[in-house]
Amino acid sequence: MFQDFITNAALLVASFFIIGQLFKDYRLGPASSWKMKAALGVCFGLQGILLMIYSVHLNEAVIVDLRHIPTVVAAMQGGPVSAVVSAIIITSGRIGLFGPSYSAIVAAILMLLIGITCGTLARRQDMSLRRFLLLNTVAMIYVSAAISLNLHIHGLLQQLTSVLAYHWVISTVVGLLSVYAFLYIVQAHESTRKLQQSEARYKRLITASPDATLVLSQDLIVFINDKGVRLLRAAARKELLGRSIYDFFHPDNRNTAWTHCQDIRSGKAQPELIEQKLVCLDDTEIIVELSVSPTVYKGKAALLVTLRDITGRKTTERQLQEALSLLQKLSNLDGLTGIPNRRKLDEHLAKAWSDCAANRYPLSVIMFDVDHFKAYNDSHGHLGGDEVLRTIAMTANAVLLQKCHFIARYGGEEFACVLTEVGAEEAYEWAESIRMAVERLALPYNPSDAHPYVTVSLGLASLVPDASAPPEQLIDLADKALYQAKAEGRNRTVCYGSTDEAAD
Repeated sequence: MFQDFITNAALLVASFFIIGQLFKDYRLGPASSWKMKAALGVCFGLQGILLMIYSVHLNEAVIVDLRHIPTVVAAMQGGPVSAVVSAIIITSGRIGLFGPSYSAIVAAILMLLIGITCGTLARRQDMSLRRFLLLNTVAMIYVSAAISLNLHIHGLLQQLTSVLAYHWVISTVVGLLSVYAFLYIVQAHESTRKLQQSEARYKRLITASPDATLVLSQDLIVFINDKGVRLLRAAARKELLGRSIYDFFHPDNRNTAWTHCQDIRSGKAQPELIEQKLVCLDDTEIIVELSVSPTVYKGKAALLVTLRDITGRKTTERQLQEALSLLQKLSNLDGLTGIPNRRKLDEHLAKAWSDCAANRYPLSVIMFDVDHFKAYNDSHGHLGGDEVLRTIAMTANAVLLQKCHFIARYGGEEFACVLTEVGAEEAYEWAESIRMAVERLALPYNPSDAHPYVTVSLGLASLVPDASAPPEQLIDLADKALYQAKAEGRNRTVCYGSTDEAAD
């Protein structure tokens, strides 16, 4: 008897494998059609008939086997429809193979009850070993009743204990093993189907991607989408397949690109966007954003590369940066004279003050303006006055550029100069150089006046800055010296006292 049960177990596992292969491309679930569930029930029913062919004959009328297990699994896999269909086929096979008899009728009725009961209990279609144990226990209760009744009718009750013991143990152990194998087969097919669907979906996404996408195997292009073909200026995909990706990297960054790809492949680096310069088939140079990540292509390790042409964007960014730089430059310049304005003066003076305070260097400021400028505007007009301011600004700037000193328009006809690391004596010489340079211009003022030419008055102050004091104090001191120069007759330079006095 034990050997016959083992034969049943082998047939059970083998037939489960065949059924799994037949339905590997179909996923059965609550939404599956009744035809699909019925077809599954037929397969499990035929499996039950096969088990009956190799059943254990206790006598001419009483046989035992594992035919209930296919119905239990049918219920778990396909629900009530599959369970009932398999039970009907097994019942028909029982009568057809062994002829109509009281035992056959009892077995047939109980088999139908097994199908209906298990189908009802498995309505949720829970494919698990725990669910199998529950349904198998229910089915074995029916089977035990049928065996007990048949043994009683044929006077073989003395065999009841051994038969039921063998049947329960073998049914449970073999059932668990065979169902475990069947679940493994189903899950393997499900995983394969999901992988195939994922690859197909992934390939569709790559093909429809707005970015150039290609797959590298051994650094050779084995797949590339239409966007990639156009990006690399190829007439057809075959021009690119089989070529090394490094053929398209600019020589200047080919080594860095190779290193990046190797690091991604070995896991030393994480995928990130990097900028690279490529050379297309027509020798056009483009700038791309490149991303490399590991992937699997046709079962082998590969690299997935996405390329996005950012040549236009980089050109726009460069033009925008140039425009911003120009705007920044213009925002720091005086619109009339072309030299730095008051805002730039404040920035420059603050930095110079901080640097000189840190290093204990002297800092000097020269303030000057055009003498009698209002009267000049009244007699020559504002256009004439603007021209005088431009000329004087350019002249003073030319003088100070000899040592890269700083000059700015302070406001109206007034200008300010910042001389870093320059003491009072040297600052006075620079101030006089500006005054005399303007005087040499001999800009006509009013021939009938005592001063026929345009002149400037200058005031300067010099000190070693204190980091805790505001830099504006140097402007105030130089401005006081300027007013003193005007009070003393104009066209002259006045230094605001000594360094000690200025510090006071």
